[in-house]
Amino acid sequence: MKKQLLVVDDEPNIIELIRMNLGKSGFEILPAYTGEEAVLMAGKELPDLILLDIMLPDIDGLEVLRQLRTDAVTAGIPIIMLTARSEETDKVIGLGMGADDYVTKPFGMRELEARVRNALRRSQSPWPPLTAPIRQLQIDNLMIDPDRHQVTYQGEVVDLTPSEFAILLRLAEKPRQVHSRQDLMNALPGDPRSQDVRIVDVHVRNIRKKLGETNDNSRYIETIRGTGYRIGQVPS
Repeated sequence: MKKQLLVVDDEPNIIELIRMNLGKSGFEILPAYTGEEAVLMAGKELPDLILLDIMLPDIDGLEVLRQLRTDAVTAGIPIIMLTARSEETDKVIGLGMGADDYVTKPFGMRELEARVRNALRRSQSPWPPLTAPIRQLQIDNLMIDPDRHQVTYQGEVVDLTPSEFAILLRLAEKPRQVHSRQDLMNALPGDPRSQDVRIVDVHVRNIRKKLGETNDNSRYIETIRGTGYRIGQVPS
């Protein structure tokens, strides 16, 4: 079955360019030209991934992102932002709001396809073979299931973006080890060379917020000044 990509951009030529190139690679392209149309189509079609331009004629891409991430129906759909070179602040804000990656305009089709496939790969939650043991990491009341890409806290599922999950998993797999920001960036979707290390701080703040914590010495993710982060309790 073809993977569906919802492409949100007010420039028809860009959508057509993506359709021509990624269509040849087996993707089905769903076009949306406004923010409102994107929100409606995302909820109706539930695409496998969304390519979202920031500059839209009605509501901007950041507001679309916020609406999609706060709706339980669309919260888990991977979203890659399409941004102009001058929008560095928007990139950081967008990633902080839950975007999984960004591509800077003008972009090459091979780079775009690579980022799409990477985001899809990280978002998939395949069930493990019946003969394989289920590997779970537990830190007090926090349970991390790498096979299902699922996190539960006090028995409740925590909705993390693929990037947030990747960081939490990297920390939990080596408890008490201090991880640099660069190491955590290497766990994120996309090419780490094209991203700012401050993105890691944004993702960590979001993880803490979703776990009901806000300070630098939270119960699960500890800040090591000038170095990075670590999990201070050993998983059972």
